[in-house]
Amino acid sequence: MSSVAESDRTARADVLNLVTHERQARDRGWWAALKRCYLPGATIQSSWFDGTAEEYMELSKEMFDQTPSSHRLGLPVIDVHGERAIAEVPMTIEFRGVFRGVEVDVASHIRMLHRVEKGRAGWCFAASVAIFDRDVMTATLPGADPALSAEDLRGGRPSYRALGLWMTDHGYSVPSDRYGVDRPAEIDWLYKEAFAWLGLPR
Repeated sequence: MSSVAESDRTARADVLNLVTHERQARDRGWWAALKRCYLPGATIQSSWFDGTAEEYMELSKEMFDQTPSSHRLGLPVIDVHGERAIAEVPMTIEFRGVFRGVEVDVASHIRMLHRVEKGRAGWCFAASVAIFDRDVMTATLPGADPALSAEDLRGGRPSYRALGLWMTDHGYSVPSDRYGVDRPAEIDWLYKEAFAWLGLPR
């Protein structure tokens, strides 16, 4: 095996380790460990947030007890070129709580598209963007009904409609301009830009 191939293999393993530990730290509230996963000035775009990783972590501390969530990861696809990498990570964000007096489960199926760079401290996230596929809100008890109306659903993006209702009900603003499979041209542009940054155009 060539030294380049071995180096790429090691880099992919390191990026995979970063991906899994970052979400573990977020779900456990291990804020110092979470901070180590990001470069200074790194950016994050999710349903409810668009800004720096530092700001994200501060707001996540507030959310941790008020609106707890968990993240289930699928197998990432990782491309490495030199000291940069792109990691696409399938993920399901799960919430359980009360929505309009009814206990519900909310599951949002997304892809995180991470730009990763190698620095002195190893591989860290430089930018992370959520791409929304679909979501669902389900009452935890058969027969219960959260009483959604046509007005609730009108204008909601099908790629993150239930998540948007949940987050808005809990006091968070969810813009309508997030990346979602219902707007494929925007996703295509996002991937082209990301891989141009990597230096491996698709």
